[in-house]
Amino acid sequence: MVDEEIRASTDELGALIVASFDGVDHEGVEVRLEWARGRRQTFTGRAYPQVPPRWRSHAGIRYLVRLDLPSVFRNRGYPLTYRYRGLRTAPWITVRDWRERLVALAAHEAYHTHQFRHTMRRSEVQAERWALRVLESWRTAPPESAAAGCAGPADLALKPEPEGPLQLLLPGVA
Repeated sequence: MVDEEIRASTDELGALIVASFDGVDHEGVEVRLEWARGRRQTFTGRAYPQVPPRWRSHAGIRYLVRLDLPSVFRNRGYPLTYRYRGLRTAPWITVRDWRERLVALAAHEAYHTHQFRHTMRRSEVQAERWALRVLESWRTAPPESAAAGCAGPADLALKPEPEGPLQLLLPGVA
């Protein structure tokens, strides 16, 4: 679903969203591309573990992804290198244009739907690592064959998750 305020080809946006879900089950997921009303809110997203009751959705939709996007896409300010705010273990991601930025954002939120579906711990760092892998795969493969070069989210687990409580490690504190 694309907000009417977003002035871009819905076919192109749809193809980018489909490419960003490569390796993640998209069944039962609704993606809403909404116009961000402020500059600070553009290219942000949120995945919901269930559809909020106040929002109408199609039958069979279990998860909702909202992406806040600008009304007009421009390639100013690129390449752009960023890291998820406040997470020093998250990877640095460099995007060359708005298309790559959209693929990385949608892949990040797609991974959250994978986490919801498989009752995994919600990890922003893992979602960012997944987004980087999907972006790199999308860059090297044509959009219709991007899935061939991208491992599934299960292959992303670099370390097994420890069982029991985690200890917070602060730098400079013994």
